[in-house]
Order: sequence, then C-alpha cells, then structure tokens
Amino acid sequence: MSFKNMFEGESWRKLRELKRPQLAPLGGVCVALGEATPLAAWMWRVLFILITPAWGAGVVAYIILWVAIPEQTKDAP
Repeated sequence: MSFKNMFEGESWRKLRELKRPQLAPLGGVCVALGEATPLAAWMWRVLFILITPAWGAGVVAYIILWVAIPEQTKDAP
C-alpha cells in the first residue's frame, strides 16, 4: 500500500468534506466531527472538555478546528 492510497478511503473523504452548520452552538465543530466520524457530537464535546485541563489543549484544538473547518453555505445540503 502506497502512502497516497492510505488516505483514499470513505472515512478520509468524509473528513475532507467537513462543513460546520451555520446555526450550531459554538461554531459547530463537534457537530461537523460527529457527522464525519463514528463518534456522536456529544462524545466530541466530552473529549474536548476532558483534554482542556491539559494546558488548555482542548480549547486550542477547538479554536484551530473552528478556523480550519469551513462553514456550510445555505445552498449546500
């Protein structure tokens, strides 16, 4: 298996197509991750809360994802 083929699966396609919903609370990062992964949005929220005491890693990761994941447009499903 080549390095290029390693990132060409259904799960990787979903991660590349992440979109934050417009009306989601706090940017919609957990909702977007919940739609693209097997974990539900509430599990992502718990994960971010659990890693926040580690030098604010949860907050930093959330802000980076908030900026990196594009917002869903109104005409997109």
